[in-house]
Amino acid sequence: MDTESRNQDALKAPTDDRPEPSSTTEMLRFLRTYAQNFLNSRLMDERRSLPPALIAEFAEVGLLGLQIPPDLGGQNLSHADINRVFTQLGAIDANLAVFCAVHNTLGVAPILLSATDEVKGCVLPRLAAGQALTTSAISEPGIGSHVRGMTTSATRNPDGSYTIKGAKKWISLGGDARYVNIFAGLRDERGRPVGITGFLADSRTPGFDIGPEMLTLGLRAVPQYDLTFNNLKVPPSALLGAEGDGLATAKSAFMGGRAVLAAMAMGASMRSLELAQRFTKGREVATGSLAENGRIREVLAEAAYAIQAVETLTARIATWRDAGQNVPDAWYFCAKILGCELAWKAIDTALQILGARGFLDTNTVGQHFRDYRLFRIFEGSTEAITVYLGTTMVRHPDEFTRLVHRTRPATAVLRLIDQVAEIGTDRPDDAPGRHIHAAVVGELVCWSLLASVTSEAAARSAMDGYTASWTEHQLRSRLRSARLGSQRDLPTQAEFDQHVAGYAHAIGDVDQRRWPAEEWRADPLLR
Repeated sequence: MDTESRNQDALKAPTDDRPEPSSTTEMLRFLRTYAQNFLNSRLMDERRSLPPALIAEFAEVGLLGLQIPPDLGGQNLSHADINRVFTQLGAIDANLAVFCAVHNTLGVAPILLSATDEVKGCVLPRLAAGQALTTSAISEPGIGSHVRGMTTSATRNPDGSYTIKGAKKWISLGGDARYVNIFAGLRDERGRPVGITGFLADSRTPGFDIGPEMLTLGLRAVPQYDLTFNNLKVPPSALLGAEGDGLATAKSAFMGGRAVLAAMAMGASMRSLELAQRFTKGREVATGSLAENGRIREVLAEAAYAIQAVETLTARIATWRDAGQNVPDAWYFCAKILGCELAWKAIDTALQILGARGFLDTNTVGQHFRDYRLFRIFEGSTEAITVYLGTTMVRHPDEFTRLVHRTRPATAVLRLIDQVAEIGTDRPDDAPGRHIHAAVVGELVCWSLLASVTSEAAARSAMDGYTASWTEHQLRSRLRSARLGSQRDLPTQAEFDQHVAGYAHAIGDVDQRRWPAEEWRADPLLR
């Protein structure tokens, strides 16, 4: 395929003077002013809470109703503008970005997609106005990415209501949200399984119990809670979509959320790289200015290429969505995997360039380092999603072809993609080998998609050209590694257990016997 054959929409270079919806303009202006004059990220981190006035202020400019229709109090932003808002939020503070993302993508989106018109009319205006928050409850103590293994159950009652029992874990805003989208395995009145179903529950309903807050490494101002449902009874109107269609509702929200995660992480990596570049200009070393050091220039340029590649990818996905086109899951997985992995690597690079200053916990880059580490785990860990994606592509090779044909990559990239398809057919017979093979294929698929969108956009600017060349090189390098084969001669589980148990001889037993936690319960004599 000729390198001149490219989608015209991919060649349109973004410009600073392009027209914007007034709501987006106001949001970006507000966020920059808020960050400069009113935000104290360090204090927010130490207090493990958002500023008291934040919810009302964010709601006032539309940040809590990004895609809610205007007649229900929202902004109805395009996906392209959603990206701009979350990139800005991500550059300022991960806590603000995740707070808005959870509310808008995991909370509002399922309601918009699957709630009844009556429920939408009642709930969505409150959410847009900041009178209430919302989130989704899917993860459980015993399951992570394996959603079909959930044990939370719901039973349909003779009067049409539903009773929910079970527990959820790691629920962002779980203790703060008034409305929670609960997903559970439904059974009918006779106990027959119907399928995973979604319900919109008011957290003030009896039986909705909020557990402890998790003390996390980062993102401390957006708490993660345990939730328990003890015979929680919800009305028929709580149903999100049809019975048994809960996975479709949850999947739609989480796929959109994965693209948003990439946009947020991209903003943080941009900010981190900006600070690192400022530092190099003012830092003198033995060889002269750090900014003129060839090795430093190389690592900073590679970080910039990665950021540019992710920006091109997220913009492509948004363009398709705004045009009403269906976007295959693999594109969202690619955004989640490479968007979060490359962004965190760019943040790590910036921290390294800053030297001792980067290791200060009071430094913006240091906090980004802690906060955005979760993004490699959030909404499916990199390893789990990569193996899933690779397994899917191995089983359905034609799907990989269809994915690539959505773009018009350069001829050289197409040749590399053909090699990816060949590696996908070489599936091992043993189970561990298949897992490793799926991970390799999943990663190659992601880099194939990234190389496709960057190569078709290579002519937009000099930086786009450098980015396309870098992305192609990354794909080529990973293909070489894949052809060399993976190390599949693994120790047995028993051998490995015995080896790790031997560490006790070197390090002893160092489990800390913690002092009892703070006493928080009311004195019995005062009850």
